Amino acid sequence: MITLERDGPIARLTLNRPERRNAMGMAHWRALADMVGTIGDDVAVVLLQSAVPGTFSAGADLSEIASLAEDVEARAPFRLALRAAVDAIAALPMPVVAAIDGGCHGAGVALALAVDLRVAGPGASFALPPARLGIGYPAEDLGLLQRLIGPGQAARLLYTATPIDAAEAHRIGLVDVIGDGAAVAATIADNDPAALGTLKAMLRDPADPAHGRAFEDSFGSARFRAGTQRYR
Repeated sequence: MITLERDGPIARLTLNRPERRNAMGMAHWRALADMVGTIGDDVAVVLLQSAVPGTFSAGADLSEIASLAEDVEARAPFRLALRAAVDAIAALPMPVVAAIDGGCHGAGVALALAVDLRVAGPGASFALPPARLGIGYPAEDLGLLQRLIGPGQAARLLYTATPIDAAEAHRIGLVDVIGDGAAVAATIADNDPAALGTLKAMLRDPADPAHGRAFEDSFGSARFRAGTQRYR
């Protein structure tokens, strides 16, 4: 269901489970975490995308997690498998772009929240239906959602469980760009991988005192040296 392919400086993580609209069971969450762990530091950007037209991800596979109603012992392993996948994406040292074309629902939104840039096609839609299903949602992801779009909009999406389209998602800040996610990733990939990693680390924790030295050291990069030759 999940593939990882290298396309020059771009690593493409592709969801492809059309029969379940890219809904993910426990084995899929674990596989995604393992696959993310194999991405090398020489990659400039990671593109998280779907191979299924009209779908990004329906989230957790309800046909599998329905068993959690009775199987109490399986609840924590499911939560931890989902957490491992989302956290692995969030921890990547290079920029990660999500190309969201079609439905992004439930735990699919948690995947989208873990990336750096969310790029939605005009037909994308977003929904958080846990209240409709009678369940909660990972608190870590709700914290990310609230910081991204504010407590009021987060409450709106969670309490109403109503889908919103790409334009509305962009208006409230859930989506950063409406357009072609692959094109955005390609534009990022034209830049220096080391500089991209440094900038991501600085954005992640601007207060880290190590960033001062990293900024100074960046002037020694081969790309900077080559790019400034014409000014001498």
